[in-house]
Amino acid sequence: MNLDDTLFEQLRQEAEKSPRLRSHHNLHNSYDDPVQRLLIAFRKGTYVRPHYHLQPNKWEMMLVLRGIVRVLLFDREGAVQQCCELSQQRPLTGLDIVPGTYHTIFPLTDEAIVLEVKEGPYTPAVREDFATWAPAEGDRGVARYLEWMEEAGVGDVYC
Repeated sequence: MNLDDTLFEQLRQEAEKSPRLRSHHNLHNSYDDPVQRLLIAFRKGTYVRPHYHLQPNKWEMMLVLRGIVRVLLFDREGAVQQCCELSQQRPLTGLDIVPGTYHTIFPLTDEAIVLEVKEGPYTPAVREDFATWAPAEGDRGVARYLEWMEEAGVGDVYC
């Protein structure tokens, strides 16, 4: 499979039509594959609730292919531990996230495409994986939380 402009445009259009403002394209064949590889297209305004993966093999590697994204890493109480802006035009293009780290990702540009690689098999998120200190997807406070995350720095906690 080619990772080219045609595929990226298809993903961009799907994300634009999606209520969640993002779309996924799996490069792996099965959710049982030992390595999960997927493209994620993000549109400005999408919300990925901060979450973590407690299983010791559930690391995640993200590499930006288009646009600019911001990744925030949090401690267990919701304090920002690290802020990263990833882009092909900036010094940092990718990030490896260790298991047990609360994290979120969102685009700073109108759209962005990320390659995500993680160890399989796929395990769906459960309620306990999501940060209780961040609004749930669809909650009224999401827009305000997204605004806060765009400006948040190391040590900041959402009020």
